[in-house]
Amino acid sequence: MKIFGNLILFFFLIFANVFAQVIKEQSQSKYQNQMLGGNQVISGFKINSDLSDILSSVQYTPSNPTVPIEGAINPATYIVGPNDMFQLGIFGYINQQIPIVVNPEGTVVIPTVGEVDLKGLNLSEAKKRVIEKVKKRYISSEISFNLTTPRTFLVSITGLVQGKFQATPLTRASEMLRYIVFDTLNISRTYYERMATQRVENNLLRTEISARNIELIRKDGTIQKVDMYKYYMTNDDKYNPYLLEGDLLKVPNTLLEKYYVSIFGAVQLGGAYEYSEGDDLETLIGLGRGLDFYAEPDSILLYRPSEDRTRYNVFVLSYPKDKEFKVKVYDRAFVKYKQDYQRMATVLVLGEVNMPGYYPISYKNTRLKEAIEMAGGLKSTSYLPLSILFRNWDAEYVAKDTLDIYLNERANDVIISENDRRNYQIDFKSRRNRVKVDFEKLLVENDERENIILEDKDIIYINDNKNIVYIYGQVNHEGYVPFKQGEDIYYYIEKAGGYTLAADEGTTRIIKFRDRSYHKPGEIEIESGDFIYVAKKSPKTFGEIVTLVAQISGIILGVLTTYLLIKNSEK
Repeated sequence: MKIFGNLILFFFLIFANVFAQVIKEQSQSKYQNQMLGGNQVISGFKINSDLSDILSSVQYTPSNPTVPIEGAINPATYIVGPNDMFQLGIFGYINQQIPIVVNPEGTVVIPTVGEVDLKGLNLSEAKKRVIEKVKKRYISSEISFNLTTPRTFLVSITGLVQGKFQATPLTRASEMLRYIVFDTLNISRTYYERMATQRVENNLLRTEISARNIELIRKDGTIQKVDMYKYYMTNDDKYNPYLLEGDLLKVPNTLLEKYYVSIFGAVQLGGAYEYSEGDDLETLIGLGRGLDFYAEPDSILLYRPSEDRTRYNVFVLSYPKDKEFKVKVYDRAFVKYKQDYQRMATVLVLGEVNMPGYYPISYKNTRLKEAIEMAGGLKSTSYLPLSILFRNWDAEYVAKDTLDIYLNERANDVIISENDRRNYQIDFKSRRNRVKVDFEKLLVENDERENIILEDKDIIYINDNKNIVYIYGQVNHEGYVPFKQGEDIYYYIEKAGGYTLAADEGTTRIIKFRDRSYHKPGEIEIESGDFIYVAKKSPKTFGEIVTLVAQISGIILGVLTTYLLIKNSEK
């Protein structure tokens, strides 16, 4: 019974302690909200109403025992500071390992040895001082002093964001920059992005985060410039230093469109890049990720605006000789390609050849007959009048050519009626990427004038004899009709069921397969693969009839007027 009473008393005490702790935390939370201004209201608005949210989003994360590092720590550059965790090893008559932590004063206290001051020392100097101190106490023992866990501390950031962030001596400026850029909980950065978007919507200039003009201000007042591009270009730590206690990282929001240089031509990644004071030609080439394999390093053109911005001064530079040539804002460089640069070019040979497929050609040098010979020559089933050479122009050329044609349509005084415009647009849309070449003259008559130079991505199609003629338009049964040598156009129209009631018989035309040219019946012989087109009667509109009557009336009136004038002059 006595034991049962003691258990009840024990659980009561535990409950009372937990309850008191909850009341205390609630009281502290209420007090913190009051200190953050949550209850101060002026004109209906809370002062710093989002401050508690900002602070609650910044949480302290204890250092992971396994800190991600780039490699082995360099003892000559690592600066020892408070909260660094070491392990002191004493091996000999007495074997023991003692965990040691650097205290806030920058010293370590070692049992049986005493206090050792490590303020401002790098890791190599700290290890030497501690080992010397311990050796005086344990003369015959082997001593080791190793860093086990780097400390954590706070650094200040201003510019893109405002605040303090956790770092370690192994944290570079770039890692902190990446963290703050992708920190979606950061109120000040979100506000900055919203304001930047509003500036763009209001046609104002937009600022962006700088990657080359970041300042790292040390606790002792020294300033280091952080340049992400130059760090990855040179792998030099001075452009991306490790952080220390008391550092201030200034990340400016720069108007990049007013502060840039550009590099184009034979480089890996041409474009415009942020300018940094002191840039030279070597840096500019590095911004473009280096020279292309086919670059001409002795032929670099640099265009620099004149003082009055009315013209450009041109500098011809050599990369090996002019690496230290200073670059200025708005400079534009162009790296030329080598003159003997040869592109990898191929053509596709299809159809009635012995070995169809892709074949390499020499750029601007290989001719049509050579490509057919590479494909093993012609089969006995080949039919040269129906063979075609297609040219696949690049998209940029086609787009520019199309735009020029549309502009020409607007300025062409030949297009005077809606019918003319409609016919022009149909002709334009029906353009084909064929190359005019007569395969019969080339391969049968050996006419070298038809042996044209091939371009990259050309397609050679050697056709077989289809023995058909396609007839379409205003016939009763349009479609393919078997070809018969020597027959005229009316034979094929009869085979297609004759004319329809809407056919305009006078406009029937023969269309040649080879070049899509139009011919009247009787002007040219029909061959296998040709087309026959029968047009539809096009009734004139009321407006066209009125126009025609007005034109005829004008002619008649002019003739009568002339006749009357002549008659009057004879009297």
